[in-house]
Amino acid sequence: MASIKLSVIESAYLIFMFLFFKTPFDFNIIASPKGWLFKHLIGDKYSLRICPFGRIAIFALIFILIMRNYINIPPRFVKFALIVAAFLSLINMNALVYLLPVFLIEFVSFTIDKRFSYH
Repeated sequence: MASIKLSVIESAYLIFMFLFFKTPFDFNIIASPKGWLFKHLIGDKYSLRICPFGRIAIFALIFILIMRNYINIPPRFVKFALIVAAFLSLINMNALVYLLPVFLIEFVSFTIDKRFSYH
């Protein structure tokens, strides 16, 4: 089970990357869906790279990461939320790149928890 410290660090990282981080680097290789909710900057201009949908939707993942320390959320549901986040982030490759450290930490955490739960 993840500690509250880990969840807070992951959540702070996600808030910074999705709401405040500006960069000139653009990882997008496909066009984003139509509509203002999915519009994000494309090109090499220094700015935020996450669309309004991503800036709102990330709070669902943050909520799950924090609340799993206070209520009994099955690890299977947390994995499902991470998979949904991965698929939704395919809309904007910058979001996928920003989420990779969280995916890696959670994968390692699940692997360690699974390994030591059988002993």
